[in-house]
Amino acid sequence: MTTFPAYADNFQIYPKDGEASRHLAPLFNGLSRIDFSFSVDDSTVNQGQMASGFDTALENALRAGGATPFNLPLPPGVPQELDFAFSFRGHTVAVEIEKANREKILRDFLKCHIYLHYSADFAVVALPRNYAHKHGVWNLFEFGEERYNECRTYGFGSADKMGRILLLGFDQHEATTNRPLSKATREEMRTKAAPPVAGASRVAALTRFSKP
Repeated sequence: MTTFPAYADNFQIYPKDGEASRHLAPLFNGLSRIDFSFSVDDSTVNQGQMASGFDTALENALRAGGATPFNLPLPPGVPQELDFAFSFRGHTVAVEIEKANREKILRDFLKCHIYLHYSADFAVVALPRNYAHKHGVWNLFEFGEERYNECRTYGFGSADKMGRILLLGFDQHEATTNRPLSKATREEMRTKAAPPVAGASRVAALTRFSKP
């Protein structure tokens, strides 16, 4: 496994007028830089897909800010469990972190409704502003704001439950040079994680041994 240091910063919540914001803003407004890492387990599998350690890092940062761990009981019929849950000032909160696919954000909103149904007071969807993929960069937070507002406008979800869902936006940087995560930094990480080309390694070795 190859790991790459990274960090998240510039945290922002949306919307600012809902019940979730009123109760959770003191916690999320206290977030600053959060260090984590990307990793490539096997560069030959799934085009060297990178995994992110942001989930655990965010959970630890929230605990440092006053949150306490909470186990949200979900029935066996719920196909996917949440990333983590916590309690803050007497309220329970379920957290979903969408690190990749913007098309899954509506599914995340549905999952939030499930968590609210099963006793969570609030639900949070964390979305990076710069998710890097092979074709460029997606602003998942902006996309989430658009879908959230459309849900409110067209009645996709009750007003009560939508008011208890909060979006958390953030920027991602690779820590070595402090550059924002981009298509270029993603490719650099995948290249570094790739095994050396056999032919190139053999040529390099022959070159070394042929020197006088």
